[in-house]
Amino acid sequence: MVLVALTGVATPRAYAADDDRAQRSAAVLRELVPSPDGPGCAAAVGERGEVVWEAGRGKADLATGRGITSKTVFDMASNSKQFTADAVLLLAGRHQLSLDDPLSDFLDDPPVWTRKVTLGDLMRHTSGIPDYQDLLEAKGVEVTDPAGQQEAIAAVLASRPEGPPGKRFSYSNSNYVLLAHVVEKVTGKPFPAFLQQEFFTPLHLRMTLSPAVDVPGKAKSYAEKDGSFTPDASPWKQYGDGSVQTTPGEMVRWADNYRTGRVGGPALLTAVTRGAVGVGDVLRGRGIEAGRYGAGMLLLPDNSLVHRGDWEQFHSTFKVSPDRNTAVTVVCNADSPDHFRAANRLLAIWTT
Repeated sequence: MVLVALTGVATPRAYAADDDRAQRSAAVLRELVPSPDGPGCAAAVGERGEVVWEAGRGKADLATGRGITSKTVFDMASNSKQFTADAVLLLAGRHQLSLDDPLSDFLDDPPVWTRKVTLGDLMRHTSGIPDYQDLLEAKGVEVTDPAGQQEAIAAVLASRPEGPPGKRFSYSNSNYVLLAHVVEKVTGKPFPAFLQQEFFTPLHLRMTLSPAVDVPGKAKSYAEKDGSFTPDASPWKQYGDGSVQTTPGEMVRWADNYRTGRVGGPALLTAVTRGAVGVGDVLRGRGIEAGRYGAGMLLLPDNSLVHRGDWEQFHSTFKVSPDRNTAVTVVCNADSPDHFRAANRLLAIWTT
């Protein structure tokens, strides 16, 4: 049975008399979102593909007073990267491409440097390619100005790597925008349609890849200044690096594919962490002190999988337990420094 949260109050699940995990989880959410009157967060816990706890607290829309519930949709930001990486791994498993293929094979007029960058370099963030967000802003294109997939790719191809590929981890959204392009080139299908066909529909996931702001049921993003909140939305429309729109509950249902391999089979599960590269201290400021980056996921020393997402003022943490039986997702629609810690606490509640 799934917990359904309405304005932060969840319908009780059938627990043993001494099982207080739902109450302890609700306390974590209340601590994360002290006031229900401002922007807030939603969270979910899944066990072997079943949502066992989920709730929301705060407002999805301050203007209308619409509350955050378990049905509220959020932009999962960089937590979308795992789907892009898995799409590439799926095609590799079908021998339609190889992670050793150079990027130049998938471009119509490739710059010389793309001959040395492999798809594996893109997937593991070892390409050395600068982030397209920085490149666009250097050209005077602000996040408040319109910019789409082609503008981002053009900016990347007009640049050069900042170091030799394959040598050093350097997180860059450009890598995953390019991987989405590769999938489109190989399959002849729009990337959102490919994800729908190969992942979302077979796994019965209520997800969509859409960079559009006005997704039905979606929370609005809010920036805070001096105690006041204002909407914070960007007209940028890139994908591959982000733009999966869904609920925390659907994310923890998806997480069970890391246990079952229902899509992609054992080969995909092995490939998620094969060749993962150390990130050193690069992500320390994001609450992650160590780990190895594989296919759109970070493998931690305890064998758990984790990723964070940050876009506009959407902030998400997705984590899967070392045994792959339990997963948690926490996502907020305003800056929430403790959401990563809250995810860790929720995972501990349901695994110890």
